[in-house]
Amino acid sequence: MRVAIVHKLSSAGIASEVKEFLKENEIESDMFRYPSTLLEKFDAIITVGGDGTVLKSIHHLRFPPPVFSINTGRIGILTHASPENYRERLLKALRGDTDVEEVTRVSGRTENNEVYALNEIAVLSASPARLIELEIHVDGIFLDSVRADGVIISTPTGSTAYALSAGGAVVDPDLQAIALIPVSPFRVGSKPWIFSPERAIEVRIKGDRAAVAVADGITSIRLNPNCSMTFMKADFPARFYRFESRIVRIINKIRNLK
Repeated sequence: MRVAIVHKLSSAGIASEVKEFLKENEIESDMFRYPSTLLEKFDAIITVGGDGTVLKSIHHLRFPPPVFSINTGRIGILTHASPENYRERLLKALRGDTDVEEVTRVSGRTENNEVYALNEIAVLSASPARLIELEIHVDGIFLDSVRADGVIISTPTGSTAYALSAGGAVVDPDLQAIALIPVSPFRVGSKPWIFSPERAIEVRIKGDRAAVAVADGITSIRLNPNCSMTFMKADFPARFYRFESRIVRIINKIRNLK
């Protein structure tokens, strides 16, 4: 087995400890300060950081290996263990004693680009503090016209991230769904929607203002007036080692937020 260790700068020391621990257990590993498409060639990815490190590690991977995450950040909803208690769980995962679960990602497509996101793709006004007009179509059927700062297209995993801050609901992570949440809509009656993952959600940019589509806060694509972006469940899910119910972990994390 060959394992990649991806760490944020401030967690380099803990990452080195993880590498030494793996060596003691005869598991080969390479360390990465920055994510790379080379990560697809490994049997597993260990991240040392917070949720952002997890997102960055798999963002550009079509076929990401299973992820085990050690939390050195603040919240760690996507993480499995802390620097104090990771050893037993990590060995169980790498030795095949733990199930691997597939986690929905969302894709956003234009004529020339395609991006993937584990949490969300946000379509926002390219002019800060200025409303943008968006037209929403679902499976080719007109749904609504929204004047807002933008909209968020979120996975169940992302429902506890930007989508939650924008007024979206927390979605059970075992539910296959895609949520659409208006960001600061001008019309009071504009509410979030939750769709089947098989729906195609098209967001069209109306008027004369451009937008920017931001995937997991990492990749940005400019959307000019009168162009559109289509969102669907991605064909390539993320993969994580499973230890306990994700809904239990999320509830416990959210209850402890301050």
